[in-house]
Amino acid sequence: MRTLSTVLALAAMLAAGTAAAAVGKAAGTASSAIGKQDVRDAIFKLKSPNPEEVLSSVQILAASGSKDAVNPLTDLLLSGPRDDITNAIITALGSIGDRASVDVLISYLNHRRPDARVVAIMAIEGYKEAKVTSALEGALRDSDVQVRSTAAMALGKRGSKGSVPILFQAFDRGVADAAIAIGQIGSPADAQRLAGYLGKNDVKLLLPGFDEFLRRADFAEPDKIKILDRLFELAGPDVRRFAVAYKASFPQGTEEDKSLLYKKVCQMVRQIPEE
Repeated sequence: MRTLSTVLALAAMLAAGTAAAAVGKAAGTASSAIGKQDVRDAIFKLKSPNPEEVLSSVQILAASGSKDAVNPLTDLLLSGPRDDITNAIITALGSIGDRASVDVLISYLNHRRPDARVVAIMAIEGYKEAKVTSALEGALRDSDVQVRSTAAMALGKRGSKGSVPILFQAFDRGVADAAIAIGQIGSPADAQRLAGYLGKNDVKLLLPGFDEFLRRADFAEPDKIKILDRLFELAGPDVRRFAVAYKASFPQGTEEDKSLLYKKVCQMVRQIPEE
């Protein structure tokens, strides 16, 4: 017979991080170990006067993935519990993934605490609704740098190709991680647009975006070579270190005469001077 300590251990494994995505990956294993009675008990204990018991119950419900928990968790969230319980509920609702939670989770993008807004972004990033994309795009203008960064990364993870122009605007406003998102979802034309910042912006801010473009299987080799050509023109120690790292990502035994892309990066490593 399963003990409470076992259930709590499973829930804690799921709730160790605040990211809803991380919770979701483990949910399949833990939810199968949390039964209906465990869910009913956890829902009942959401009303406990002991906040630690409430927090543990939220974690169990997050791990369970049970949609029966959505309304009780939402009611508790809207009652204004203490900060760590609020964040845990937001994460739990994102992990459960019921579409009925979308609106309330989006509303927490306006919460007074930046950390709650970050957790809310992580909770909604897996939802496909257009209003989620719009909400994440709006969060690119948040007053907090971590919220802006998290929103940019969420748009990249979602594959929101229509958000690329807004991500460029965010990059212009100093949201550095917007470059990463652009690299994850942008087109060859977007790669060349990003290359247009070379020599104007710190190359260290641009290289993570180019790295994303170069590592994409759906990005054609000729377009990858164009990126390397632009970087080769700029050169410098940061570009050389980038080229060394990219070269190391190729399978061992790759030959220059059989891969134009590998030949180009090898040329960069050989010809760009070290520091």
